[in-house]
Amino acid sequence: MKIAISCDYLLERSHYAEIIENICEIFPEAPIYCFAHKKGAILGHIEQRPIKSTYLSTVVSTPDEFYSHSNKFPSLAKNLFISCDYDLIINISKGFSQGFNKCEKTKLITYLYDFDLDRKIKKSFLQKVFSPFINSWIKKTLNQSDVILTSRQELAETLTNLSLRTDIQVMPPPFRISDYALFPKDMFKHHFFAIEATGLDVPKAKLIIEWMKEWNYPFQFIGPDDHLALIKSDYKENTFFGNRCSGEHAPVLAASKAFISFNTEDFPALSLGAMATGRPAILKSELKKWVSGNGVFFVDIFDKLALKNAIEQLPNDESIEPQKIRAHVMDYHDVKFKAQLKRTLDKSFGEISKASDNRSCC
Repeated sequence: MKIAISCDYLLERSHYAEIIENICEIFPEAPIYCFAHKKGAILGHIEQRPIKSTYLSTVVSTPDEFYSHSNKFPSLAKNLFISCDYDLIINISKGFSQGFNKCEKTKLITYLYDFDLDRKIKKSFLQKVFSPFINSWIKKTLNQSDVILTSRQELAETLTNLSLRTDIQVMPPPFRISDYALFPKDMFKHHFFAIEATGLDVPKAKLIIEWMKEWNYPFQFIGPDDHLALIKSDYKENTFFGNRCSGEHAPVLAASKAFISFNTEDFPALSLGAMATGRPAILKSELKKWVSGNGVFFVDIFDKLALKNAIEQLPNDESIEPQKIRAHVMDYHDVKFKAQLKRTLDKSFGEISKASDNRSCC
């Protein structure tokens, strides 16, 4: 069975790209079809295979720029034809790439990672004008999928409420938990808070710095922080750890007293990473759709009193059970994802093991 992979875009290192990377590991010979590809942005083995894209590759370099062209997606999808040589297309979609033109005989399985259309396409006047047509096109193309998988139950319920399908399966997305090891409990002092920079604008970042100093809590921001460039030079050099690889993030998260995040727009990769190292996390309530259980504390709003109360609920270091906290993120293990995807493909489309050179996932 010949397999192709499709996705919305390949523009940056992100959790979305990590999912595509995981599927590419199962099918190392499969080409990729997408609306836009920024060469060199992903690196690794993804870019060592054929990647076919539209002219958007020459005009967009970020997801926001990509979504600004959403009114063109139906025509672009129609003109990007996936060859009839392929028996199956594995589509990792954020709402659009399931619409690529294909042969009727070619099977399509869509893994819907994200579906927040209002946030994506209702921006400019032109997008607002075209949004009813785009929404209709999205629903039509999703229904053409032979199998639909979603990243979480909430997303499956959204599709069901839209009268799309009732046979939708939920498959938690992969996360490289193995990159975030459990360190010996007495290896670190756990004296500071690791705060995710994503999810905080400049005013909120300044407020949380003010609060932490008032409470005499050491802290360090972690993750992408270019949006906070206006204030980074106002504080000590190590206040902002920045966006680095998981191998560098892991010991910082493991050394923290707890991880704090107000990021609700993205997959909570750093939150899961912190929990995988056995550290508790304080998160916005919206993230209950991704994580819950022992060691997780939620705040409903960005508020001084709410954050202080959550911090005061944290257990002392002696009573923290790192293994139990880590256990709550095992549903996202990348090995589990690969095995579950392989079983789904075998069940829905027949034996495909000959198409895969990777046996470790089974």
